[in-house]
Amino acid sequence: MSQPEPSSRGLPRRTFLAGALLAVGAVVSACGEGGSGSEAATTSRAAASSTTAVTTPASTTPPTVASTAPATARFIASGPSDQRRIALTFHTNGDLDLAGELLDVLARRQVRMTSFIVGNWLEANPDMATRIAAGGHEFANHTYTHPTFSQLSPDAMLAEIVQCRDVLTRLTGGPGVAFRPSGTDDGTTSPGEQVLDVAAQAGYGVVLGFDVDPLDYNDPGADAVVQATLAAAGPGSIVSLHFGHPGTVTALPAILDGLDAKALQPVTVSTLLS
Repeated sequence: MSQPEPSSRGLPRRTFLAGALLAVGAVVSACGEGGSGSEAATTSRAAASSTTAVTTPASTTPPTVASTAPATARFIASGPSDQRRIALTFHTNGDLDLAGELLDVLARRQVRMTSFIVGNWLEANPDMATRIAAGGHEFANHTYTHPTFSQLSPDAMLAEIVQCRDVLTRLTGGPGVAFRPSGTDDGTTSPGEQVLDVAAQAGYGVVLGFDVDPLDYNDPGADAVVQATLAAAGPGSIVSLHFGHPGTVTALPAILDGLDAKALQPVTVSTLLS
């Protein structure tokens, strides 16, 4: 079961989907129009080269530092508020049937989201890489085993990020657009310089928080998830939701209806911040 997780300081343009701009720490203040069709093409091409199932356990060799690692990562909890866009992010692990139902809802509504992958889950279910990419969604790093990240040593933090990064690269063609720590309960407060530095060592220029948290991992019921999401959502918001919870699947159509009523367009993180 997923646990709770962890202003804006800027983000590279959405071309960092292939991983190169994860190393860029420059703040992007301009807010351009993101094309959802090009997002789908990019992620689908990445998935096309990643259909081989993983049969070997995770490497026990020391984690490697990315050759283009930025000096430190930037923490971002929300996007520009001058356009009526909102990013849906999903912490991705748990029951496969529920995952499929949630992806079906997004497909029917032609909505794209950012999938914060738990690495050992994707490694155990490599076909989900293709399934998620086929919907035009983008990938991000949410650690390999989903520990209480703040309790780890710096070496263990780096190992968690790198193992998930390597799974993402092997199965999706890139490391993902950002890193988000696991096991924290405040998405608006920076996780601290140590986490930012370790994320940068693994090649991530952005540690992504969130400013809308309906606490769906507590299974409060679909109505409560809908109400909490829509009450807090506004232009530039980043929403934290979870796979593996039936109430989230049930709530999602009403959330999307409510966002439509508020004239808020759900997009991926890279589109929101591009």
